[in-house]
Amino acid sequence: MKPFDERMDALRTRFITRARTEIAALREAHRQHDEPAMRKIAHSLAGNAGLFGWPDLSARARELEDALVQPASQDEVESRLEAVMAEMPR
Repeated sequence: MKPFDERMDALRTRFITRARTEIAALREAHRQHDEPAMRKIAHSLAGNAGLFGWPDLSARARELEDALVQPASQDEVESRLEAVMAEMPR
């Protein structure tokens, strides 16, 4: 494996660990009804997931962010949050 590929694999592994932490923070922000925190986390997750090769996770996080920016029902926000969690790499 080339040094670049090894470095990207290490970064992807770090991303997965961080993404799990961000998902936990996203859930807590949701429980606290802290929409600004949810938007910030969803935005970060969307960008980083796309960068590290998880386009579906990126898309679901972006959809959650959009639902938080636009007037959306609580059910829609919860549905999009569940979709983000479902796309988390194992």
